Amino acid sequence: MSADGGATAGGFDPRAAHIRVAIADDRRLIGESLAALVGGMEGFAVSAAYTGEEALGEVVAHPPDVLLVGVAGGHSSPLELARSLRRLVPETEIVLVADALVPELVTFVLGEHVNGVILTHTPAADLAACLDRVAHGHAVLPANWHRVLARDPDDPLESLSERQLEVLTLAAEGLSYQDIATRLFISSNTVKFHLRTIYLRLGVRNRAAAARLVNERAVYGRLAIMFSRT
Repeated sequence: MSADGGATAGGFDPRAAHIRVAIADDRRLIGESLAALVGGMEGFAVSAAYTGEEALGEVVAHPPDVLLVGVAGGHSSPLELARSLRRLVPETEIVLVADALVPELVTFVLGEHVNGVILTHTPAADLAACLDRVAHGHAVLPANWHRVLARDPDDPLESLSERQLEVLTLAAEGLSYQDIATRLFISSNTVKFHLRTIYLRLGVRNRAAAARLVNERAVYGRLAIMFSRT
């Protein structure tokens, strides 16, 4: 279904924008919403919003500068679409649009030479910057992609949030509730709440058991990466 953003009655007008974008998403509401958003950005025009099945023929016939491929629920069909189009239309830059970054998507991007992943909660201003980078041949991935790739789904520590990992790390170092609270700019009660939640998720009863689990799993290397982010 064609979107506005520079289209004319006879089809897409290539003079209307520097960067031509198409969207392929079987969720029509999502695809058309994304088309409206991108089409309203200065310097961009949307040629069309397709379903995946439509895109395979239309994008080959009328290649855009950038194709956004919606990925929902980890389904493999959008990835197969992206893989096929990368082979058939090598001049088009392809970016996956996903609700969350999972290891399978990062592996696909690195292995299939598509241009990256943009998350659906990305602010509009950041989206424009990402599309501009992609159109000029750069790859885009969320800043935490390397940590996502390193996650072990069988490790109970992977169920913890970054804040919980911060609290657990300081607790394992022997800091008191108040010292942890001061270090993280939160209250002592919040520290206690986090630790109770952590113990439940890890299946342990106290700080000593949690600290032993941290040491056994050797997660300090991953935490060092998290704390060193810029």
